[in-house]
Formats: sequence, structure tokens, C-alpha cells
Amino acid sequence: MIRKILLVDDDQVLQLTLSRKMAEFDEQFRVIQAVDGFDALKKLEESAVSLVITDLMMPRMDGMSLISHIQNKYHDLPVIILSGIKREDVPNIEQVQGIIAYLEKPVAINELLELILNTLEEETKGGVMHNVSPTMFMQMMEMEEKSCTIRMLDNGSDEGGILYLINGQVMDARVGPLKGIDALQRIFFWNEVTVFLRHECAPRANVINSDIQPVMMAALAAKDELEQQTTADNDAKGEDNAAVQIEALRVFLEGELGGQATVGAIYQAEKMVGVQKRLNDLGANSGFGSLKAGHIIGKQGKNTLLVPGSPPTLLEVKPDSPVEAILDVLKKTP
Repeated sequence: MIRKILLVDDDQVLQLTLSRKMAEFDEQFRVIQAVDGFDALKKLEESAVSLVITDLMMPRMDGMSLISHIQNKYHDLPVIILSGIKREDVPNIEQVQGIIAYLEKPVAINELLELILNTLEEETKGGVMHNVSPTMFMQMMEMEEKSCTIRMLDNGSDEGGILYLINGQVMDARVGPLKGIDALQRIFFWNEVTVFLRHECAPRANVINSDIQPVMMAALAAKDELEQQTTADNDAKGEDNAAVQIEALRVFLEGELGGQATVGAIYQAEKMVGVQKRLNDLGANSGFGSLKAGHIIGKQGKNTLLVPGSPPTLLEVKPDSPVEAILDVLKKTP
């Protein structure tokens, strides 16, 4: 999982120049761009970021206002200032929490790149682990009573978070704008993560106030409930779509055949998927092309027509219906 840095500057030429140079390091980090503070805050909510590089003078929201927001919501994020204002003209800047460097424009790109790489390396002093289950990993950290700072990136999305552990107990966590126990629960929703580990954690207040196990079990129960609801919603949506498609087919047939009531039941049949595949393979191998429609003669001369799809649709044809005419119509079904 590639980490991301956020580059905030309204100078498009500088953005392009830095992005092109940083692209040489795309195996180590990826650049997200923002044109001002408001844009940057939106990007911070959408993606997990390991470092922010920002200008000071920008429209709508300037750099210092952005840094203030970062201190409140993303206090663990390091910030590099990249500005045309001389450092001595910004009073007390060295006292602002989270700022790790102040670079004046025009910037020496190699100096900036060295700072970026050093900052990212600091984040992984304890190593990097890929494709890790967050539940198993956090249980192991609790059992071994680890004191560390952990950054996790969800392999299945752009989400990521940071956790602070002292003697195996999670003191605090953050995922995007979520903090504390809400953030910790969100982490247990993820299936596999990339872990960046630092074997140190500065003293901090315990805002979680819980062992990992009950938080994890509550999160997994909520995740299971959400997945079941999503499955039910998708099934209902699929049934609705199938009903619409079947009705559209019926209207099409009756319109093409002059309003005759030509067929009885129309329904989708998962059991015919294999039959459809074999007929398609037969058509391809014999040079006839893909299946357009099929005619199945059952017991006592019962006629059923097959319309290819996912899954295929079956039409039960009434005894006095013109089967060949229906098949001709089905061949041009939209």
C-alpha cells in the first residue's frame, strides 16, 4: 500500500513541477494535490495522508488556518511549510505544533525530497507489514503489551488511521475525522491492512478506556449486520431489476407480434446458466456465433424458449402460439 502526501498550493506551475519530480518516487509515496485550505480539508477526509506540504498565502483558506484545522482534527500529521514569505517574517512559527520544516520559495527540490523521505522513514522505524488482519494484529499487540505508534492503511479503500498504544492498551485512535473509540471500531471493519510501525508512543490521555476485545466484538457485530443489510438490499434491487426486465420483454414481444398473448410465465433461471454456456461454446466452435435464443421441447410437447442473459430467461410458450415467429422476434431482442 503506497502512502500519500498532500501538496497544498494555488501555484499550478509549482504543483506540476513538484508532482513530476516526485513521480520518480511513486513506489514510496503518491502525491495528492489541493489548491487551498478548503480543498485540502476535503482531501484529508477522503484519503489517509502521511504528510502535508502547504503554502501560506492562498485564496479562501490560507496555510495557517489549514494548519490550525490539522492541529484540531489531525494532530498526528506532520506539516512542511513551503512559502514565498521569509521565515523571519512569520513570528513564532517554530512554536506551532506539528510543523517539522519551513522552506522558502524557490525551493531546492532535492532538499524537499530528502525531508519527505526522512519523514516517511520515521513513520516506519519498527517495520512495515503487508496484508495483515487488523483484528489479529491488534490482539497480538495487546497480548505482547506493546508501546508503539501504528499507522494502518486499509488495502480495500483509501481509508487509513493511526493508533497509539502504551503497554498494549490503545490510548487513542484516528481514522479521517473519526477519533477515539469510533475510530478504533472503524479500523476493525477493515479486512486487510498495511501496517507501518514505530516502537514508541509519547505519553497521552486514555480516551478509549476499554480493552481491545469488547470494542472489536462490537465492531465485528456491526460489520456483520451492515453486510447482511447490504446483501438484502442488493437482493431486493436484483429482484426489482429482474421484474422490470421481464415486463419489458413481455411488452416487446406483444408489440412485435401484433399484441398477441403469445407466452405464459416468464422468469429468470439460474439452473440454465450451464446450458447457456454449452450452447454458446457449441455456436462458437461450429462457426454459428453466440446464442440468440433457444427452443426447448419438453415432455408432452411442452415448448419453452430460452433468452440468453445473466441469468438466462425462460418463456413458457402457450400451445397455440407461433413458436418460430417468437424465435424470430427473440433474435432481435434489444
